[in-house]
Amino acid sequence: MHIILSLISLPLGILIGLKYFNIFNTNSIIPFDIVLIGALYLIFMQIYNFISVHSSSGGTSLMGKLIVMILAIPGLLYLINVFSPFNLGFDLEIIIAIFLFTEGIYGLH
Repeated sequence: MHIILSLISLPLGILIGLKYFNIFNTNSIIPFDIVLIGALYLIFMQIYNFISVHSSSGGTSLMGKLIVMILAIPGLLYLINVFSPFNLGFDLEIIIAIFLFTEGIYGLH
């Protein structure tokens, strides 16, 4: 299951990066906000990783919980930024793209 999730996150991270640098317009492929999809996917992936580690090893350490939370923060901040008038001083798109790409590469090893 981890390989399937990684195969999804790799192209998603690449598409978000291409959209961020204005190299390719992803609206021609996906009519939805691809960064929102990536943020939701990043949060889902971290929750899935937490549940799978928790069930396989009988619990997680404080460091495991901290890592999952840190990796989910960009997705959570983007969701807050979309659904409320909260405005950050920087773009989260490239951070989400990098996190998705690295999660995809890490999951394929």
